[in-house]
Amino acid sequence: MPSRRDPCQHCRSDDTRPACGRCQTAGRKCVRSRPQFQFLNSTSAEYERPGERQKRLDLTHIDLSVEYVDETPALAALYHHESPASQSNPSLPPLPQSTTYAFASPSTPGHLWDTSSPASFEPTASPTSLRPSIQPPPVQLTLEEACLLRYFAETLGKWFDLCDPQRHFTTIVPQRARTCPPLLDAVLSASARHFSTLPSPQQLDITRKYGLQNGLTITEQSTLLYHNRCIAHLRSVSEEPNAIMDENLLAAVVTLRFYEELDTPFHPSPPATAIQGLQIFLEAQSHHPSITQTRSWTLRQSAFWIGIRQEFHMAFSQQRPFRLPLSLSTLLSSYPAPTPSTPDYIRVNALLILCAEVVQFCFDDTSARSIGVYDTLVGRRDEWVAGCSASFLPIYTSDGMVEEEEEEGGLMFPNRWYLEDCHIVAAQSLCFVRILLAAFNPRLLGLRGVGRMGEEAGEEVRDAVWEVCGVGVSNRWSPTGMLIAAFAVVVCAERFRGEGMRRKQEALMGVVREMRTERNYWPGVEMERRVRAVWGW
Repeated sequence: MPSRRDPCQHCRSDDTRPACGRCQTAGRKCVRSRPQFQFLNSTSAEYERPGERQKRLDLTHIDLSVEYVDETPALAALYHHESPASQSNPSLPPLPQSTTYAFASPSTPGHLWDTSSPASFEPTASPTSLRPSIQPPPVQLTLEEACLLRYFAETLGKWFDLCDPQRHFTTIVPQRARTCPPLLDAVLSASARHFSTLPSPQQLDITRKYGLQNGLTITEQSTLLYHNRCIAHLRSVSEEPNAIMDENLLAAVVTLRFYEELDTPFHPSPPATAIQGLQIFLEAQSHHPSITQTRSWTLRQSAFWIGIRQEFHMAFSQQRPFRLPLSLSTLLSSYPAPTPSTPDYIRVNALLILCAEVVQFCFDDTSARSIGVYDTLVGRRDEWVAGCSASFLPIYTSDGMVEEEEEEGGLMFPNRWYLEDCHIVAAQSLCFVRILLAAFNPRLLGLRGVGRMGEEAGEEVRDAVWEVCGVGVSNRWSPTGMLIAAFAVVVCAERFRGEGMRRKQEALMGVVREMRTERNYWPGVEMERRVRAVWGW
């Protein structure tokens, strides 16, 4: 049969002229035309640079994402780092920049899940970093996973959102977790660990509110499964060049750190997994321009400052320096100084930077504990307090009774009623700063520090502990108030030894026990054991 260079449009028959055989038999006009499209029987691998073909054949380098690109001349020039003005016809009007849409499975190894708005990226970012990603479909959750995700959104999110007016961990993180496997597993591991510490009646009440009459049992196996799966996901993206700038992965590491704090808040050698991850992510993302801008508040900023606050509390409780390799002086110089119009939650961030520097002064063996540096820190603390707005003041105060009295109820913590979580964070952080500066006053290190000054420093520490406990007890509605107060009791228990301290010890022990069993259900068995050992109970 002759070749069909110009096949008949009716029957795609032979190339016989002037009409194909079938059209002659049917008595119809034979209409011919050349095909509009021709396909090259080859592959793009033949045109790649030497060595590229072998790289593409390596399964570890396969990119499973599919992209649609409007390949205009202007965009092609951008991809090749050329100016559109260098096109052959410079008189042509500039073409609009095209949009790239990325499609990828949420379980694809190496895929990044950062869904930041383009406005939050650096102005010098490459064109490909400005593409808005279309969200992959949410994963199908099991009943247990759905309950734990709901528990995080309704209960645990508020633990993170203390200084976040947008409540990202309550509203945004649970939704992001549905399309970001590392974040989902971090959320599930934190929820499973916290839920498992609740008394059985409390667990049953919660699950019945979800419509599960028989309750839901979260086993240790499930908790470890989610934790290990999160670690595996984070390791799978660790080789990605842009992974450490992904705000969803930063949120996952912060949530994972919360999980490990649940297990070992006072462990002498806590797990290093989340600590190391937090170091890497916070160090990298501290250079992101959105960290120091205050015009809007993003998930990246929320997670970043949560990580700083977590590290401050752990450094205080474990009496060690910061383990975050941040250049605090650089961060301080780039962070905007508070002004009268600065929002309260931004002002608290400036206080956290000061807290970090105080921790380094007290516990870092390489720091110079000079009187000059000490006085500078004291002056900056006083300056921060003086610059606060009236909203930082409690709406009601009473000093309580700290003297030993025989009548029942004579010993009470002070009342400090606040309206917002960020004000509670500020008040208790200032108490921690008081404790550290009183205990590590360089004027007390010599012979002159013994005697009256030493007694005054001890009284200052006890007053600060009493104050931080009063803030926690007065604001039981805040999820972390009692926890931070218990940290202070454990760290400063030594200051409450001796004759005449029994009733104060009982009051302070009540804070630890309530934190553990009645209010927040935080694992506090080790905390109570340490305090009892110090007091010889």
